[in-house]
Amino acid sequence: TRAKQAGKRTGLVSTCRITHATPAGFATNSPDRDMEEEILAQYLDREVDVLLGGGAEKFMQTSTDGSRIDYFKKFEQAGYSVVRSKSHLTRRVARDKPLLGVFSDSHIPYAIDRKNDNSLSNVPGLKDMFEVALKNLEGSEKGFVLQVEAGRVDHAGDANDPGDILHDQLEYDDCIPVALDDIAKHPDTILVVTTDHG
Repeated sequence: TRAKQAGKRTGLVSTCRITHATPAGFATNSPDRDMEEEILAQYLDREVDVLLGGGAEKFMQTSTDGSRIDYFKKFEQAGYSVVRSKSHLTRRVARDKPLLGVFSDSHIPYAIDRKNDNSLSNVPGLKDMFEVALKNLEGSEKGFVLQVEAGRVDHAGDANDPGDILHDQLEYDDCIPVALDDIAKHPDTILVVTTDHG
């Protein structure tokens, strides 16, 4: 990508599948948002530095000849640290390697569910992923672009579920002070906060 050639680093963080429309729109080209297997291959080809979200189901694919393709292995072979749990993610903050973190089969469970279901305690929230992505990308000599999406807000809105909307929106709001603290240390940073479909 042009950013990679210019020495800039790129990070994508989402509570959706990491191959979902918003993160894909920042780093790939596809005629259809549902071409998530192709989007995943482009992430690897374009060497996106940080990928954190859901969507493990997209990482095991079947090729045209019927053989299985394991994208977790492909990312590891390309030099990525691959993490699959909150505890592993929060221990992994080194900047020397690109980072792939995938924490659910499909989308990350809603924040309210993660707060109230002990079986989901090792799934990171948006703030956890944002903080690690920021630490990974900081110090890049020519800067970085980091896209952070609270994608489940949209899903809860589609489902007319105000409880899920509220908790996922509050989780997103928790990211703002982290961003502002980072900007105070790096005043040449631009922060853009916008709505879905905004």
